[in-house]
Amino acid sequence: METRSLELWSTDRIDLVEAKNGQAVTSSLVVADYFRKAHKDVLKAIRRLECSANFTERNFAPCLYINELCNNVKKELPMYYMTRDGFTFLAMGFTGKVAAQFKEAYINAFNEMEEKLRSERCTKYAERIVRKQVKEFNQSLQQTLASGRKKHGSIYGGMIPYGKEEVAYNPKESMESNLRRIFGQVHEMCKDGFLMTSLAVETNRMMLDLINKK
Repeated sequence: METRSLELWSTDRIDLVEAKNGQAVTSSLVVADYFRKAHKDVLKAIRRLECSANFTERNFAPCLYINELCNNVKKELPMYYMTRDGFTFLAMGFTGKVAAQFKEAYINAFNEMEEKLRSERCTKYAERIVRKQVKEFNQSLQQTLASGRKKHGSIYGGMIPYGKEEVAYNPKESMESNLRRIFGQVHEMCKDGFLMTSLAVETNRMMLDLINKK
């Protein structure tokens, strides 16, 4: 985890676990509040953990939060962000029936946040693939249109202005909305293609009939 010299923290936060830099974490402040412990005691417990320096560096990020005192006086105080592994190591020292229930709730919160982050990562990965395919589809479409007009003239592609026939991905829309619209556009293109093909076949048949009558 990245260590920062200053981190603003809202003391009225109610979430047990949050997403930070794509990772599920909690803080010593939230742990202290949830387990009904003094924050200074949680800090002391973290600093006394007998884990390796490497484990500490990866799972506990020291930072500062702003504590508002009387007369609008603000003071910077230490706190820690910790990962699931960091929390688990720390919570081993919290004993008792109530503590066990609290630990179970925390584990569930970590699971839910990590599942949410996995889902978001999958969505972003899928979005990158779709946007790449849309770009390649449009490039291929324009190449086909340019090649066809070079061979058959401006009649190729009907009344479509060159460079205007493409599908678009809107990053402001949801993945589902984008896919629905893109497939709708492709469907309309296919319908136009089918119509043009049928008209060409019918025109060709009519011309053959005229030739045969002669």
